[in-house]
Amino acid sequence: MIFFSFLSGTLGLSVYMYMSGLSTSSLDLSRSTSEQPLCLTSWPQRYDQVVASTIWSEDDVLFKAPGADEEFFAKYGCEVPALSGAVCRDVSFHTQDLQRPLALAMGDTGFDYDLMGAWALWWLLLTLVAWVGVTIHDLALIGQSQKDFVLDVSGVNKHCPCIRSVWKFLAGYRPLVRLANSERFGTRSLGIVLAVLLAPVLLAWNLVVLLFIICPLILLAFMRYPIRMSRAWVFIISVACVLYGSALTLQQLAFVARTDLRPRYALTWEAQGFQSASLQTSLCTCGCDYSMSLNVSVNLAVIGLVTTVKSAFLAFRCLKGLRRSQWANLLSVTFPVPLTVYTVDWQQPDGQPIRFRTKEIPVQGEVAFDPFAMMDEQPDSAYTTVHLRPERVHRFEKSEHGELRVLQPSRRLEMPGMPVPSKLEPAQFKAVIEAEYIGCCGFPWPTGGKKFVYDEDFLEALERGTPLPHVDGLTPAKDLAEEEESDMDESTTADCAVEFAGIPIACQVRDCGRPSGTWLPFAAAPVLQPREDTPLSGDDREASLRRL
Repeated sequence: MIFFSFLSGTLGLSVYMYMSGLSTSSLDLSRSTSEQPLCLTSWPQRYDQVVASTIWSEDDVLFKAPGADEEFFAKYGCEVPALSGAVCRDVSFHTQDLQRPLALAMGDTGFDYDLMGAWALWWLLLTLVAWVGVTIHDLALIGQSQKDFVLDVSGVNKHCPCIRSVWKFLAGYRPLVRLANSERFGTRSLGIVLAVLLAPVLLAWNLVVLLFIICPLILLAFMRYPIRMSRAWVFIISVACVLYGSALTLQQLAFVARTDLRPRYALTWEAQGFQSASLQTSLCTCGCDYSMSLNVSVNLAVIGLVTTVKSAFLAFRCLKGLRRSQWANLLSVTFPVPLTVYTVDWQQPDGQPIRFRTKEIPVQGEVAFDPFAMMDEQPDSAYTTVHLRPERVHRFEKSEHGELRVLQPSRRLEMPGMPVPSKLEPAQFKAVIEAEYIGCCGFPWPTGGKKFVYDEDFLEALERGTPLPHVDGLTPAKDLAEEEESDMDESTTADCAVEFAGIPIACQVRDCGRPSGTWLPFAAAPVLQPREDTPLSGDDREASLRRL
C-alpha cells in the first residue's frame, strides 16, 4: 500500500523535477529577447526571486515585485572591453558555458519573475501534502483500530461545524436563493435575473474562497486530527490540484499562442573585465536573455492536463467514503473497491473450498489486493460469472418466544463504521435510524427526524387488522409521538394522513431548512386499532393527527 501511495505522488514530483531542471535546451536560442549582452559581477540565479523581495525603509517595511533599478546596476555593473558594441545574436558560446544553470533574465526592465520555479515549488508542496493525506487515510483504513475514525461528510459537519458555517457564510448565494424562492412574482423574477447575471462573479468568488480560505481551514483541521480529516483533506487538495492543473494548462496554451508572454531566462558565461563602480579588474558574468521554447510550453500543457485528470480521478475515489464511511475504499490502489466487499469468500459448486484455501481461510482477505483474484483460475472459470447485490449488514430472526435476535454474518466484514444493531421494546421494532435525504452528487443530508424499522410479522398483522400488543402501557405510536416531539424542531413540519382498517398509514416529515419539495418517508403506527365496522369521527381523526 505504501508503494502504491508513493506511485500516486510521483506525478507531482515529476512535474517539479521537470520545471526545476530547465536547461539551455529549454530555451529558444534562435532569437534573443535582449539586444546587447549584459555583464555583472554577481548575476541572480533561479529561485532567488521566487518570493517578492523586501525593501526596508526608515519608517516601515515596503514590499515590491522582484526587479532591479539604477542603483543595482551601478553597484553590480561590470565592463568587458571584448564585448563592446557586440549584439546577442552574434555572440558565440563555448560548450562548457552551455552546461551552466539558467539565470534570471535581466533585460532592460530588471529581473524577470521565475515563474517556472514558482510552479515547481508549488507542485512539490501540493504533491507532498496529498501524499501524506493518502498514506494516512489508507493506513488508518486497513487498520482494525483506526478505520472507524475516518469521517465522511456528515461526520465532518458534525465534528467540525465551523467549516460548513464559514463556507455558507462566504458563499454569497443565499440572498439570491431567498429572492428566487420568493412567493411574489416580481421579487422572484428579480432574484432569477440577478442569479444569472452574477453567476460568473459568484463562481470566481467561490473558487477564491475554496483555494484561499477553505483549503487552509481544512488543512488546520487535518493537522489537528490527521486520521479523522484525512479523507476530506485528500478530496479538497485533489480539487485544488484540478484547478491548479487547469490553470497551468491554460497558461501554457497562452504561451504557445503568444511568444512575448513566455518566461525568459538568461544564458550566461564568464569573461574578464572590471567593475564599473571601482574600476578594479574582476571576473564578470555576462549573459543574454532568451524566451522559453515552444516544445517546453507544449510539454507543460500536456503535463497540466494529465495532472488535472489524475487529480480528478483521486477526488472521485474519495466520493464513496465521503458519502458513507461504510463504503470507503483505499485511495492508493488502482481499483476503487469498497472495503465492505472484504473479506471475499466463495466456494466451489459442491460447497467445498477452492484450491489453496480452507474453510478457515477466506479466498481474499487482504484489502489492498484484487478482490476477484483466483476466480479466473478455476476449472469452470470459462462458464462462470459474478453477481453483486446489496444486502443488509444485520439480519434478524425471531426466537421461539417472539424476540428478535441478530444473526452472525456469514463472513468477516472489513467495512469501517459498521452500524450497531439496536434492540427496542416492544419487539415489533427492529431499529430507529436518523431520517435523511440524498442530495446533490449522492451525499446524504440529515433532516433531524427519525425512521422506524418494523418487524415484517408486525406489519402483516397490522394489515390483517389484528389487535396490537400493549407493553408496559406504551404503544409504538406513543413512542413515535414522543420521539417526534423531542427531535422535531421549529424548522421541521409534518404532514400526516391516517387511515385504518387495512389502509396504509403514512406520515411525511419536511425540513424547512432544505430545498422545497424534499420529502422523506416516515413510517408511523396507529394510535389505536378500531374495528372495521366502526369508522372514526372527524374529531377523533383530528385528534389522531395531532397525536401523530
